[in-house]
Amino acid sequence: MKKVTFKIRRKIILAFLFCFLSVLVFAILSFQVHREIGHRLRLVEVADDLLNNILEVRRFEKNFFLYKQLSSLSEALSYADKVEALYVRHEEDILRLTKTDNQSPFPKILAQYKKTLSEIQSGLAEPRSQADASIPADSEESLRTAGQELLDMTAAWAKEERSKIDRLFRRAFSLFTISVLFFCVLGVLVAMYISALLTRPLVQMQQAMQKIAQGDFTSIPEEEAHSEEFVPLFRAFNRMISELEERQEQVVQARKISAIGTFTSGIAHELNNPVNNIVLTAEALKEDFGELGREEALGMIQDIIAQSERASEIIRNLLDFSRSERPEMVSVSIGSAVQDTMKLVRNQLLLSGVEDEINIPSDLPSVCGDYKSLQQVFLNLFLNAIQAMPKGGKIVVKAYSGDNGKQLKIEISD
Repeated sequence: MKKVTFKIRRKIILAFLFCFLSVLVFAILSFQVHREIGHRLRLVEVADDLLNNILEVRRFEKNFFLYKQLSSLSEALSYADKVEALYVRHEEDILRLTKTDNQSPFPKILAQYKKTLSEIQSGLAEPRSQADASIPADSEESLRTAGQELLDMTAAWAKEERSKIDRLFRRAFSLFTISVLFFCVLGVLVAMYISALLTRPLVQMQQAMQKIAQGDFTSIPEEEAHSEEFVPLFRAFNRMISELEERQEQVVQARKISAIGTFTSGIAHELNNPVNNIVLTAEALKEDFGELGREEALGMIQDIIAQSERASEIIRNLLDFSRSERPEMVSVSIGSAVQDTMKLVRNQLLLSGVEDEINIPSDLPSVCGDYKSLQQVFLNLFLNAIQAMPKGGKIVVKAYSGDNGKQLKIEISD
């Protein structure tokens, strides 16, 4: 039994270990996706910071070209320095944004942009008047082109990272959906596995126990165990059923012996009558043998034979009742079973002054049962009724069909 328990425990542990490993795999995948989302969000923040600062640079650049204010150039250079410092601080992350291990063209373009701003600022540092300030056309075009390239690059980085984050969120949702479906299916499979491993054999044993309570000692076929672990258990259970059946037979036999002891005295009195008649008839035949005619002698011999048959029938009924045999389900006439049992207690009825009244129609259908077991039931009921009426009375036995002929009901009252 310990070995069987260990095997079952091992299979259950393996099933739950598989579930745990599945949860662990999905947890690791989910962790990686969420970690990647967090990393991408940080990259988006860097890209947004660069984009916002470059927008400020471009804003002051446009203000300068519109209003010719040197302060706008100073502000533009200030924000360009912030962009450069931000790029240097997050260069490794920005290289991940650009998906390249080499130097990005961004710092060169930014350096060229700052150089152009500085040249314009230097050229306009000491003009004689604001109106005399002039900007070379090629410098203006170079500045606008570099600024637009910087803006396009940072905007493309931010857009690309947001699309990656969107894809990661869709991947996380897909992973969540797949994990839910997987664990639902896994839960059903584990439940079915445990049910096949434990529940079904236990239900079979429960059904077998219910049959035992009804007197059916049919064993459970070992090939129906559905699991090798339950074969020894079924074998032990079948051995228990066999022993219970033997004990049941011993109990039935003991009850029969007890019942026989209860009415032995009555049987003795009932046997005494035919034996006395045989003895008296034989003595009369012996004394008057020479004087009796042939017909009278044959009549006395016939009386002896009849009384002998009567005694033999009483002994035969007693032996049939007390014989230990396995129950045999046959077609039984309830009327015959009641009449034969009543013969066994006939003398007790006479000694106790109890009358019997049997109302059993002759057209009642037969039932399937063990004849001697039914006799045992009727005998116990008759003896209990006789003991309950020490001053005399009547035992009434009635039988009739019930439930549209599907049942046979018997009522015994005293």
